[in-house]
Amino acid sequence: MNLLAVARSTPAVPVLTMGTVVAMANRFARYKPETERTVRKVEVSGDELSYLRQRCEMLRSMTPEQALQVIEFHKDLNAFQALDLAKREKKLIVPNDVHDRILTETDKKYTVWTGTLVIYEAPDKSFGEKVVFDSEFNKPYTVSFEVPEKFRGKRNCALVVEHPDFEFVYSGNNRFELKTAEGHVSLLEYFPKASKEWYEYDERFRIPVGEPKRINRSLRRLYRNYAEYIGSLLREVNDFFGGYGRRGVGAGVRWSDASGVALF
Repeated sequence: MNLLAVARSTPAVPVLTMGTVVAMANRFARYKPETERTVRKVEVSGDELSYLRQRCEMLRSMTPEQALQVIEFHKDLNAFQALDLAKREKKLIVPNDVHDRILTETDKKYTVWTGTLVIYEAPDKSFGEKVVFDSEFNKPYTVSFEVPEKFRGKRNCALVVEHPDFEFVYSGNNRFELKTAEGHVSLLEYFPKASKEWYEYDERFRIPVGEPKRINRSLRRLYRNYAEYIGSLLREVNDFFGGYGRRGVGAGVRWSDASGVALF
């Protein structure tokens, strides 16, 4: 099968409107108080989810060189803008494992928010009923997530969900609630406690795990918060580390920071 031909010719599936829309980019940038309103459950078309999940698996079956031919890059977007663009264009946000292969197996340079989102607590703190991430910078916002019951009590791990199986629902006053498709939140055990260290990575998501190791090209460098966090992974090329600079995984970046996104 010619994957590139299939990728270009796959017809778009009609998409129903998802529930309450994540804040638009201009609204998020202003950070003005909004009128409180009831949060509704995210409603996503089954056809839409199936279509985007199939595209994700198709992308994963390609070589890094093939993937670069079919994905499109958009610059200077914060994470909320990236999600909104993907929703408008009915496209997939490229996941971290695909970016990892591109960055470590080709010479392509870029900075993007990935379609892989993580939720974690502070080191040694167990998951409770809910994780609440408060931005403490000059553009504050709050994101909350209700932890599935089977993951409560787990510690030193991360929960992982990938686009298109998550959405942010705006509830007013710069507060957002993370909603996920049922059964599509995964547990990543042995999530590292320390930031700016080098680690082995899991094969599925290519996220750092385990204990710190001595630097080598088979490892990944993790950047994380020392408190709780909810957000997408960021990938970029940092020339300061030479060839190793392609192996950094940002798991604690402010969602309001401008970066970019790759869509398929």
